[in-house]
Amino acid sequence: MKIVYDPAHVSHYPTKEIDKGRFIENPEKPERINQIKDALIMKGFDNFVPPSKFPINYIYLVHDEEYVSWLKAKCESLSEDEEYITEVFGYDKCFDTGTPIKRNTFEVAKRAVDAALTAARLIDSNNVVYALIRPPGHHATRGYCGGYCYFNNAAICAMYFLKRGAERVAILDLDFHHGNGTQEIFYDTDMVYYISIHGDPKYFYPWITGRESEVGEGPGEGFNLNLPLPPKADWSEYSAALAYAVNEIRDYYPDVLIVSLGFDTHKDDPVGDFLLTDQDYSKMAKQLSKLKIPMLVIQEGGYNPQANAASAVNFFSALE
Repeated sequence: MKIVYDPAHVSHYPTKEIDKGRFIENPEKPERINQIKDALIMKGFDNFVPPSKFPINYIYLVHDEEYVSWLKAKCESLSEDEEYITEVFGYDKCFDTGTPIKRNTFEVAKRAVDAALTAARLIDSNNVVYALIRPPGHHATRGYCGGYCYFNNAAICAMYFLKRGAERVAILDLDFHHGNGTQEIFYDTDMVYYISIHGDPKYFYPWITGRESEVGEGPGEGFNLNLPLPPKADWSEYSAALAYAVNEIRDYYPDVLIVSLGFDTHKDDPVGDFLLTDQDYSKMAKQLSKLKIPMLVIQEGGYNPQANAASAVNFFSALE
């Protein structure tokens, strides 16, 4: 299995966010994926590939020019030690107060896109490729950042595959939180089937999307599937939703499957609220391996570095 990784991600180090009206420590830290890397190397997964550089045009396949320009200009306006948090919703192109912007945010987010696209380019009919990247992407909408996400890596890769001849792409989002950005981007198309298993938005971020009633619209009606689960869901509940999702993907018969993989479903994650154990990620991968289709795995959340590492080793050992 090839793993695309860019060590430059360590320069992206958000320190704070606003939660319930107070500053708290931001958990989107470099160590959350560095420990995955180290653990995979220890288990013999050592086929690491550096990212290539792609034109910025690929970002415009998904994101509005106004948003991209705003993010770039905001980054350039900051000094090295500044950290900007949304002040005016609507004027600022960020939909929450948990996604700080620093001087190098645009550059590092673009490098994550490059790494994801490098992984997409490496996909062929017989392999799995893993984009071990941060910042994550699935909350980023066409015109806004949020949820620690600036560019939607999975959505950009889906457009990459479609532009290169794929007729159908499926995105399976296994992060604890609903990928509101990915849903928005593909809500009106039948060329991308978006399926998400996540914490019920009645209780969890992003609150505004992720309900079962959101099924797509126009040509996309029936090609958006949300499978929200209650607080403290364990493997018995999760595996039933996953089995349903796998059957849907099999029936859709995509040319490629993109997995937005978050380890914040682990019971020890400080942000998520499910009860999955280390061993459950082996079971998860075994269900996915039944699909026998090319698979691009893109890292999303997961905020306990030790839990991330154990989960990743179990997941990829079983997927291989």
